[in-house]
Amino acid sequence: MRKLVSLLLVLAMMLGVSAAFAAETTIVGTPRNETLIVEMQNPTQTAGQFSPMMQGTNMGTGIQQLLWGNLYEIDTVKGEQFPSLAAEFPKSNEDFTEHTIAIRQGIKWSDGVDFTAKDVHYTMNLMLTNPEAPSHGYYQQIFESIDLVDDYTIKIKTKESFPLLAESIGVLIWGNDLRVVPEHIYSKEENPVMFKNSNPVVTGPYTVKQFDELGNWILYELREDAIYSDVGVVTGKVPKAKYVLFQTFGDDATRTMTMVSNLVDIMVEVSPENWEVMKTNPKAAMWYPEYPYALFDDPCSKGIAFNNAKPPFSDKNFRWALALAMDFKEVSMNIFDGAGRASVLQIPATASMQELYYKPMEEWLENFELEDGYKPFNTNYAREMAEILKAQGIEVPDDDALLDDMFGIGSWKHDPEQATKLLQKAGLELKDGKWYWEGEPFKFTCNILADTEAQAGRGGQAAVDQWVKFGLDVTPVKMTHTAFTNANSLGEFDVGAYWPSCAIIRNLYRQINGWDADLIKPIGERSSGGNGERLNSPALTEKIHELARYSSQDEKSYEISTEILKIFVEELPFIGFHSGTKFVPTNNTYWTNYPTSENPYNGPWWWWSAFKYILPHIEPVQ
Repeated sequence: MRKLVSLLLVLAMMLGVSAAFAAETTIVGTPRNETLIVEMQNPTQTAGQFSPMMQGTNMGTGIQQLLWGNLYEIDTVKGEQFPSLAAEFPKSNEDFTEHTIAIRQGIKWSDGVDFTAKDVHYTMNLMLTNPEAPSHGYYQQIFESIDLVDDYTIKIKTKESFPLLAESIGVLIWGNDLRVVPEHIYSKEENPVMFKNSNPVVTGPYTVKQFDELGNWILYELREDAIYSDVGVVTGKVPKAKYVLFQTFGDDATRTMTMVSNLVDIMVEVSPENWEVMKTNPKAAMWYPEYPYALFDDPCSKGIAFNNAKPPFSDKNFRWALALAMDFKEVSMNIFDGAGRASVLQIPATASMQELYYKPMEEWLENFELEDGYKPFNTNYAREMAEILKAQGIEVPDDDALLDDMFGIGSWKHDPEQATKLLQKAGLELKDGKWYWEGEPFKFTCNILADTEAQAGRGGQAAVDQWVKFGLDVTPVKMTHTAFTNANSLGEFDVGAYWPSCAIIRNLYRQINGWDADLIKPIGERSSGGNGERLNSPALTEKIHELARYSSQDEKSYEISTEILKIFVEELPFIGFHSGTKFVPTNNTYWTNYPTSENPYNGPWWWWSAFKYILPHIEPVQ
């Protein structure tokens, strides 16, 4: 790592870091001081495809952040939803089977047509009736009908009591499949789910100005009537940037140099060693000004997910064996040099989830036993991590409570002997130091995203290294974003560095309902509504259905959520490493007032749909 940092520093000196040498126009010819440049995680393989109704649209390339709106958005600081395209939260009858939603008035589509309930009614029914539409399987399971009452009201009937409607059709974390499309455009298409929509009419504050046919950038332009966009009507404000350029920058060295040379304003995620070079630019900033620099509260924990429909991965003894075969301290050091909060539950150990679930469940975790009576939880993990970092000259707290807050309340133990017993219990045989399955040498692969999602990618490689060290024959497979997500959806993988572990509010239903066994599709068929990992757990499914009957305010929902987390520990369909640890740099050369630890009006979630509500706060540097 030190050699890499030294090389990057030399390159930085060669390129120069002065803002005076930064380009005054962007690669697309727009004035630099009018253009906010946002890193796009990866090139889109569907250039010119802007429809949220078409399979494969890469929504995180600015499409969901700038163009399309949701009925309900999320305040990421409070962890609370707020009405966006909707005017208020649903009003339900006594048994929560009929729900009336008032639609916000005053919003206009970017072609000047009024946004009305007709658009919501059309979009939801398209998702309910068309098998190729997003979340069709989930909508079929939940909704009986979506009816138009008047120009600004819809009525929804659910098949059963369903008090969690806003959580299900609104944004909780990254986004939601219910992105409302214009009825007056889509209804004219013979097959609306195959409509690419290369020049989209939208409710968001920006429209598409132009895009790269190779998928490397998209230029968005602020609507002249942005005050009538969803953001304008909800907040009374519009973004200051006339243009937003979403752009990819290639490999890590190139990405680092773009920040050093002021060619980017907002990045998605970098590694600690990249940051060491980036901070040579005095205008570069991170969430914290000092160690650990990164924010530990991204509400999706990274780790390893199993294909639970494929033997031997379908055997929980096998899954537990792979967990105990890993040294989580080494995993943590290999990901981000120890920066991260251990997340052993099926939710991330964000600061709020630590208080809500982790600490109250600590005693249960300490006493949890596998079928043979073995207790796998290591309560001393935070102290062990502190000793490792202190030996490297890094200052960390001495107080146990502060260490738990920094590194988490514990991890799974590293116990190769117990791992061996569990592999044998799962049907594997150890012959001459090699593992066999059904008489053949046992080999498997681990899917890893290439060049994006640094934490997830490094976690996948760290897991492979641990398993190889243990004696398993594992091959890492680096994949593009599209191939990676398709493999998960189709169930065509062994294990992968996925992250099906998210939570931001107290009621966990919306984050875990995708694990419903009723949603499982055979391997080779695309999963609908979730469960790409295809865990078939009747006990978990029963609890998910039970949780759906309680509102987020009902204390019973917390009890059931806790019981669900215990089932996940027993089954272990996913091995969590850390809560989302985000090194997300910003550049204050041309733009400023980004959210930080000292100005936490939002989180640094540029890739979430909520970014549209951050944009009005970002100010030009005068």
